Amino acid sequence: MAYFELAFLSLLWGFSFLLIKIASQAFDWIGYAFGRATVAALALAAFALARRAPWPRSAAVWRRMAAMSLTGQVGPFLLFGVAAHMISSSDMALMMGSAPIFTFVLARMFGLGEVWNARAAAGLALGLAGVAVSLGSPFGGGDASPHAGLGRALALVGALGYAGSALLSRPVSREIGAAMAATGSMAISAALLGLGQLFTGGPSSFVGLAAAPTGPLAALIALGLFNTGLAYFVYFRLIETAGATFAALNNYVVPCLGLIAGSAALGEPIRPAAWVGLAGVLAGVALTGAAAGPARTIAISADGAKIR
Repeated sequence: MAYFELAFLSLLWGFSFLLIKIASQAFDWIGYAFGRATVAALALAAFALARRAPWPRSAAVWRRMAAMSLTGQVGPFLLFGVAAHMISSSDMALMMGSAPIFTFVLARMFGLGEVWNARAAAGLALGLAGVAVSLGSPFGGGDASPHAGLGRALALVGALGYAGSALLSRPVSREIGAAMAATGSMAISAALLGLGQLFTGGPSSFVGLAAAPTGPLAALIALGLFNTGLAYFVYFRLIETAGATFAALNNYVVPCLGLIAGSAALGEPIRPAAWVGLAGVLAGVALTGAAAGPARTIAISADGAKIR
């Protein structure tokens, strides 16, 4: 079941960067981030209401969800919104290939996450090598524009934010469920980004968002519903059941799918090396998942104490 959820999540997020690129044609960085979070928050809230899930009442849980929101949603959404104007969708997807490494390193630094062995480390390395081979270099698909380096750096910091949020989300998901963890954190993100939109564009800017061209608006709505709302529910559920580092392995598959999506939509050629890289990615995912073993249960609870 965990591998099925990992594959489904990879499919959703693999096509995210194509939708981000399309949406960026009509939305600036703050408008894109606010629209994406708002659509996702509304969809998740409707899902939570349908399930009659109770909203958390603990202030400690809301503080942790706010941290998840800032590190894993608000920050990355804004960073990728800016990067979309500087680099290709393939470059953005490639930077996400670093997320499993960030997750592993952060987990080891703070004593969280799972017990790993040499086979798991080899799987991580094999997956990273597959990402590099599939796109020709560890720094993207050859975009030499003046702002390409900055765009990749922003996307890389966004990937770091996703990694940190993954480690924060596991105890929250275990306490209140993945659906409510996703709903609560996304609601906070929508509120914070709404304030940002109001501050930068004023009240009239909200009307302008709804008047965007059909193509970018449809891309933004699809991104919010499926690639954000649904994807975050699956992501938090996977973190809860299989661990943050295993869940982060989707980011090894994401660059390859992003490459295929960019080729289909934008006519970018796919080199034979891309298929070799994809084989390495899948082998790395299988090796890491098989070698990791049961997740360590050491984590930080919502009240700040270590739990097992």
